[in-house]
Amino acid sequence: MGHVDHGKTTLLDAIRSAQVVKGEAGGITQHIGAYSVEHKGASLTFIDTPGHAAFNKMRERGAHITDLVVLVVAANDGVKPQTVESIRHIKQAGVPVVVAINKVDVEHADPNVAKSGLAEHDIVVTEYGGDIEAVEISALKKTGIETLLDTLVTMADLLELTADPDAPLEAVVIESSKDKHKGAVASVIVQQGTLSVRQNIQTDITSGRVKALVSDTGARTEQVLPGFPTEIIGFADVPEVGSIVRDTDKEYVQEEEEVKAEVEQDITAGWDFSAVLDETPKMNLILRADVHGTLEAIMATLDDESTTLIASGVGEVTEKDIELAAASNSVVLAFHVPVSSKIKRLAKDAGVKIRAYDIIYKLIEDLQKQMMKLLEPTIDEVVIGEAEVLQVFEMKGERIAGVRVKTGVLKKNDRFHLKRDDDIIANPVVKTMMHGKQEIPEINAKNEGGLTFKNKKLDFQVGDTIVAYTVEE
Repeated sequence: MGHVDHGKTTLLDAIRSAQVVKGEAGGITQHIGAYSVEHKGASLTFIDTPGHAAFNKMRERGAHITDLVVLVVAANDGVKPQTVESIRHIKQAGVPVVVAINKVDVEHADPNVAKSGLAEHDIVVTEYGGDIEAVEISALKKTGIETLLDTLVTMADLLELTADPDAPLEAVVIESSKDKHKGAVASVIVQQGTLSVRQNIQTDITSGRVKALVSDTGARTEQVLPGFPTEIIGFADVPEVGSIVRDTDKEYVQEEEEVKAEVEQDITAGWDFSAVLDETPKMNLILRADVHGTLEAIMATLDDESTTLIASGVGEVTEKDIELAAASNSVVLAFHVPVSSKIKRLAKDAGVKIRAYDIIYKLIEDLQKQMMKLLEPTIDEVVIGEAEVLQVFEMKGERIAGVRVKTGVLKKNDRFHLKRDDDIIANPVVKTMMHGKQEIPEINAKNEGGLTFKNKKLDFQVGDTIVAYTVEE
């Protein structure tokens, strides 16, 4: 985990001697990948979590399904915003961490700057009197890699990380997609039990029978033991990222009875032609992406004030997409999915615009520019209140931001920015403003309250700032 461009994928490339970076559009890891390596008789499985800010949720998932985290920090750059986000997720998950200080070979590199910056966020390395191991490396020149792997193996031994291959199957989905030829595909890591070909499996929203298991090297295998990644072919529908794969033929205690109720809609289940459009001018969107994690990241950037998400899904753009786009006057955004000549002709005949992208931040930049054009033009903004998010919790299926107003006042019907560090990441609309169980119209300075938002997928976190403002024409 770590900041974009700090060398996470290059480090993994150095470890497994494969050219991942060269195969990525724009040099940015687009999806979560899992890869296994052998080191001195021990097996290590790495999950490569993307560094771009859009993949915040995917990084959070990565922290929650790992036994150890390698936090990568560049010696010439120090602690950056995604570094801080990664530290937050590591702490929330309670996962042991090893720091890899990368790019020690470049000009102006100073590992001490990185170490002191980490100490400010309670990541104190042994050299500074803490208990967190730090290894100085150069992923590009492949120096320090052996020491890093030795450290990971030693930590795994000390933590006594073990799993039972004979226990009931549990494998976590780290990515999922829909392939034209293979059908629904899920990348998983087996956490306990054994996953086998011809095994009947299920998640909370789909099921199937394992037709094939494919390793990270592309080889077919008959079974997968705990700790190893694999690609499952055989699900009836695309499973949710983060869901648990279990053996259908085994009896399990249902610990989360409300899981299915919380799943609003399987994104592969079809299209809703009855979407109601607001009378105010908005940009109607239909989203298509190659994998579920990327689709979720794009959806998290949408602003309810300027956009209406008509439909979304995993897989290539279809005729139904074009029909729905024509009926709802929508733009189709396609990320890393094919758009056939037939679909292009249908779109042209129907007057539908399709925008295809290979690089996530280009899509998001263009999307945000279009959203800003739809917002009411202003000359200046006047801040009337600021609050800090102190806590994030859930109640009755709603994510709630527990805030404390630092200055001014927040009123329910105000305009709001959601800020992380100095960046505006969303313009949310408040749904409810609460104090305890009582709904209130405003929160004054030095007081606390709970906020819910109309965009249920809004990615707010502890430490974010909610800014209330008015505009002066």
